[in-house]
Amino acid sequence: MRFERIFEDLEGRLEHHEREELRAVSEDLARAERAQLTLADRLRGAGERDLTLHVGADLRLAGTVQEVGPEWVALRETRSAQRAVVLLAAIAIVEGLSSRARPAEESLRSPLGLGSVLREIARDRSVVRLETTAGTVLGRIAGVGADALDVLSLPTGESSSVPGSARLTVTTASLLAVLPR
Repeated sequence: MRFERIFEDLEGRLEHHEREELRAVSEDLARAERAQLTLADRLRGAGERDLTLHVGADLRLAGTVQEVGPEWVALRETRSAQRAVVLLAAIAIVEGLSSRARPAEESLRSPLGLGSVLREIARDRSVVRLETTAGTVLGRIAGVGADALDVLSLPTGESSSVPGSARLTVTTASLLAVLPR
């Protein structure tokens, strides 16, 4: 009788230790998996959630994620329902982002690089607002190179070139976001 209780106690301790070890291993695996996630993966997993991106010191963009590229995210703005392109490296804070993630192979991933997206905007001849580390530039994208883009500035917001317009070259390293006017 006494030996039975000793064996039951030992079996109970062994089961407890096995459960604790399994829990610890599971937690380690979850932490390791989470450590592999990028901001792009988490933005792809945002679905239809409303997010607020804090870009630079003063720019706040609210909307839903449309596409995520290797170095950019396209956001459908809540206010204007227009598309804004934000460089991932320029995002300081994201409000409303869940812990869900979607791997790069899934649907919201765009294979297009930033240059391709900027050339697409240039083809549309849309007036855009470029937010850069040096300030805001309003104009039309005239050309896109490997590490810079040319913009025909429209300093007072008109839709065509006027006296005071200039051709500016903006480095992509200084670019924070491309927003509709």
